[in-house]
This record gives sequence, structure tokens and C-alpha cells, in this order.
Amino acid sequence: MMALYSALQLSMEFGVRRSKRFRPDYPCNKNLSKRIRRKVCTTTHCRNHQFKCHCFLNRCPNLDAAFVKNATLNLTRSFDRLQGNPLAIKLASALGIVIFAVWGLCPLVRQSRNVFLRTSDSSWKKSSTYHVTVSYIQPLMLWTGAIFICRALDPMILPSESAQIVKQRLLNFVRSLSTVLAFAYCLSSVIQQAQNFFMERNEQTDTRNMGFQFTVRALYTAVWVAAVSLFMELLGFSTQKWLTAGGLGTVLLTLAGREILTKFLSSVMIHTTRPFVLNEWIQTKIQGYEVSGTVEHMGWWSPTIIRGDDREAIHIPNHKFSVNVVRNLSQKTHWRIKTHLAISHLDVGKINNIVADMRKVLAKNHQVEQQKLHRRVFLDNIDPENQALLVCFFSFFLCFLISFCKIIYE
Repeated sequence: MMALYSALQLSMEFGVRRSKRFRPDYPCNKNLSKRIRRKVCTTTHCRNHQFKCHCFLNRCPNLDAAFVKNATLNLTRSFDRLQGNPLAIKLASALGIVIFAVWGLCPLVRQSRNVFLRTSDSSWKKSSTYHVTVSYIQPLMLWTGAIFICRALDPMILPSESAQIVKQRLLNFVRSLSTVLAFAYCLSSVIQQAQNFFMERNEQTDTRNMGFQFTVRALYTAVWVAAVSLFMELLGFSTQKWLTAGGLGTVLLTLAGREILTKFLSSVMIHTTRPFVLNEWIQTKIQGYEVSGTVEHMGWWSPTIIRGDDREAIHIPNHKFSVNVVRNLSQKTHWRIKTHLAISHLDVGKINNIVADMRKVLAKNHQVEQQKLHRRVFLDNIDPENQALLVCFFSFFLCFLISFCKIIYE
């Protein structure tokens, strides 16, 4: 093999033909022109300047033709062996998919996102691109690589029959496990993304959040239970016996721990129907005992804790709320304010003016219900000591009672 060695030398030597008209006194150019005695292609740039181009072809002394020939033969033999063994090509491609999904997919998507969208790496793990890549694309690529590996190893014949049976069972196990895990993980990711989406849209104090969380947990559990059942079915095990045994075990558990199951079902009902949530003020009567306070804790197995008016903790089993009336005072839309104003008998002539002024004050206040509910101000009772003026109305806020007391005082 010949190596090409080229040298391009441009000089501004004016004496190519030993012209006496233009002969610069450069010793370097003189020595070079004496050493070079080959045909030179001269290009006239202008009248007084000429460029020379010298090209030399020499052998490279470092490279040997035999060495290059041996390397070429070795590469050819390796390529021929790969072509004659399709199993290696299939395994290499399948392993390449798995390796790319584990170590190459996320960096590639991140760099593409930074280049095309011009974003920074600080927001990578919080972006929707990261969640889609990790939750959907990466599991599906891993599942694809596992299926390709099983397909590549499936036609391989082992020397013994027992080894062939073990290989077939192992491949079936890998196929079933990868399929169930991939699709169960994708479904659970969809459920979690839906939960985050609806939780962000609703306020944290919204009473529907608790029921939605319970529904999401139930769906999440159902997905993985179905995945385990499908995995057992794909392996050849019948899950009907397991379901029958589970039903019988549920009956025995119900008979043995009826109170525990009752508490759990009552907790499910409370979390689903939402008669009250945390930090709400409720009032109920349990076994003749009046209970009033703020809900501090709601458990699935543990009792509900209510912080009473005297700041004591009241523990109530959850099944008690399903058989008793519960008043939720925090869910009031209006607060009724009803009071009597005592007026002396000496001011009997001012009663009409007092009633008219009080009605004007209530009619102009935006915190008082004006249309749906009544507003009453009139003379209600006359005693030997004084005469009582009844004031009854509905307010949107309980704090209006303080303002109303100031108005009465004035």
C-alpha cells in the first residue's frame, strides 16, 4: 500500500528561468532552487510575479504492506463470522436497545430539549418531557429489548432436553414479567399524573380531594392486583383457586374480626361521602354524650380524634358516625343572629325611629343576606321594667356579630 506524501511549496522566486531581470538575493531560495531539479508548473500571476507548485510522491517508511493486508484479512474474517451467526447480531441489537434505554435515552432527550427548546438542566426533572420519558418511553423500550432478547434465544437448541425445558420456562418467565411490569407501570403512571393534575386544579381545602385520593388509591391497588393475577396466568398458574381461597378467607376474617372490618368499612364510607374533613367544626350526640369540637385526625383503622371546647381530645370510633346524626358547623352558608334590645319606657317615643334606623343599617350592609332570607326588626315584648326590640337576620360571616354589637353600642 502506497502512502501519499505531498508538499506544497509556494515561493516568490523571480528567477525560474534564471532571468537576470528579476533575481532577489535570498540565500534560502537559492539553495532550494539548486536542490530542486524537476519539472515545475509555473502560473503567471502578473507581469513581475510567478508562483511555483512542487508536488512529491514518496513511500511512507513507517507502514508495511503486509501488516495492512493482515489487518484487512482479520476484519474480513470477523465480519464473515458475524454474518454466519445471526444469533449474535440479534442479541447485540437487543442488548443495545436495553443499554440505550437505561443509560442513553434520558441524556439524549435532555440534550435535545436543551438545544431545541433552549432550557436549562435545573428544570429537567420537573418538566413534562422528563415524566413522559421516564414513565412511558423508557419502560416500553426496556420491554421491547427484553422481548427481542427472548426472540433471539428462542430458536437456540440446547444439547439436553432438561436444559431446553429450563430455557423455555425462563424465557416465558422473562416475557411475562417484562410485559406485566411495563404496562402496569405505565398505567400507574397515568393514574398518578391524573391525580396530580386534578389536585393542582382544586384547592387544598376542597372536600372532594379526600374522595378523589381514595379513588386513586383503589385504582392503583386494583392495577397491581390485576398485574399479579395476569402474571400468574401467563406463567400457567390458575388464579381461580386463589380467588376462591381469598373469598373464603375474607368470610373467616369477617366472622373473626367483625369490629375491625366494621371500623374499616365505616372509615371508607367517611372518606367517600365526606360528612366532615380535617379542621372542621362538628357537633354530634353519641350515647347521650354531647360532642362538639374540631376534627383533628381521621384514620382508616384508628378512631377519629376531635378537639373539644375545653381542648380535650375525644376519641370516637368511626362506626359511631354512621349511626348518629352529625352536624357540620363549618359548612354553614349563613349565620343566624337573633337578639333582643332592651329599651326603657322613658324612650317609648323613640321606638319608631330606632326601628327605622336599625332596618336601614341592616339593608345597607353587604355582609347581611338581603334576598333569600328574612331581616326582622320590630317591637317584640313589653315588660314592667322595659320593652324588648327583636332583631333577627342572617349574615355570611360570624365576625359580623362584633360589628353589629358596635352598631348597637353606638
